Amino acid sequence: MQKISCPSCGGEVVFRSAASVMAVCEYCRSTLLKDADSVKDIGKVSEVLEDYSPLQITSSGIFQGNHFGVVGRIQLRYEDGFWNEWHILFDDGSSGWLSDASGQFVVTLPQPAAAASTPRFEVLKPGTSFAYGGATFFASDVRTARCISWEGELPFRVSQGWLAKVADFRYAGRFLSLDYSDGEIPQIFAGEAVTLEQLKCQLLRDNDAVVGTSGKFKGQTVALDCPSCGASVKYMAGMAFHLVCSSCHAEIDCSTDKALVLQKAEELSHITTTLSLGDTGTIDGVKYEAIGLLQCGSDDEGESSTWVEYLLFNPDSGFLWLVESTEQWDKVAVLNEWPGQSKSETVDIKGKKFSKLYDYDSEVLYAAGAFNWRVSVGDKTHITDFGKGFSKVSAESNSNEIVWTMSQQVPEVEVRKWFGKVASEEAADSAHAGVLSFKPAIVLTALLALLNVPISFASGMHGIKIIFWSLVVIWAPVLIMRYFGKKADA
Repeated sequence: MQKISCPSCGGEVVFRSAASVMAVCEYCRSTLLKDADSVKDIGKVSEVLEDYSPLQITSSGIFQGNHFGVVGRIQLRYEDGFWNEWHILFDDGSSGWLSDASGQFVVTLPQPAAAASTPRFEVLKPGTSFAYGGATFFASDVRTARCISWEGELPFRVSQGWLAKVADFRYAGRFLSLDYSDGEIPQIFAGEAVTLEQLKCQLLRDNDAVVGTSGKFKGQTVALDCPSCGASVKYMAGMAFHLVCSSCHAEIDCSTDKALVLQKAEELSHITTTLSLGDTGTIDGVKYEAIGLLQCGSDDEGESSTWVEYLLFNPDSGFLWLVESTEQWDKVAVLNEWPGQSKSETVDIKGKKFSKLYDYDSEVLYAAGAFNWRVSVGDKTHITDFGKGFSKVSAESNSNEIVWTMSQQVPEVEVRKWFGKVASEEAADSAHAGVLSFKPAIVLTALLALLNVPISFASGMHGIKIIFWSLVVIWAPVLIMRYFGKKADA
């Protein structure tokens, strides 16, 4: 550990690792570059964007049996969002990175130099395979990001606007990152997807610490006026940075101090949905709020279909999706562990084999609310579904990334119970359905009476029997269906 005085303000700056070459003074935000036994002030850095991450410099944890502490952070931005790379220092003096993106975490450690035969960054795309360490990894994310800020202690020199060219790969729970920022031959980082609970993290920021820096709680519903039309737009503080105004459909970037209108989409008619933005429901004992809403469509081989996707959020549990189609409801979660292998007809998830169902393209037709990535009407995603029983896994890909999700079918009545819509809406639907089911029987009975009653009574007992059995044929199916419908609802 090396302690020096900041050349700019005189405050104490600590280099905990001998391998660190940069540090940011926490008092004046000066960036200090270490050169032999001296340090040089190379300018001030902008404040990091307040993103409500539970991590902070001084947080600690355990990875693969080794204790570590968080000593620095780089904040990287791309066209659809941003993420944090936390520099971690282990007790044995080695270091690594803890990636933090939308509530998903990955720890990676530097590996030996890559071979000259490693593919060039320009030829990589989502789904590209790469053999490493006895396993075949598949590219999950390929993009160029710009460094917008940094803090603490870092193992290499960065500057405002520094570009990171990174390709991330996955195999089951394992993670691989190829960093091309310094040239055509990448530096390799390997690790695994984790949770903060698995890392046994300590000294995380609590709500009081978040409020102290941002003025509001993580996950708290706040509002701003749409810069385009002035309508009030609600969003979840610190978790959803891209908004779509439900009034004028302007896209709003609220990741900066001042909301910025990105694009005003073509005016769209409001759609009628079962759930509304702001609805809250308790799912598996966790209270979620609906913060974003998408209507998506597909035109596959001439067969058109549409469905609605609801983005749900809980400050502690993160994001969850509910998908409503004409056939069913699905509860959908993003997978942190990928298939162990990727075949054309089957995939394996934790020892369970899922068979290929469908292959199609999805397009965003309507968007409103808040999202943790940039979403626009017209965005297209290629989807491949694999099924097993009432569960489904899907690979969703675009030009930059692939995401795997797990879906479970949920009865509509259960969804309505989650969101407290049973008593009013379901009862109304049931009553409406009951009226509709009785109408054909009533019409047929009226026609029977009008056409056959006079003739039947004139022919005596035989005619009356005909009327009786005709009524049985008309009404028996209706009454039986109503009886079993009520039993199912109970």
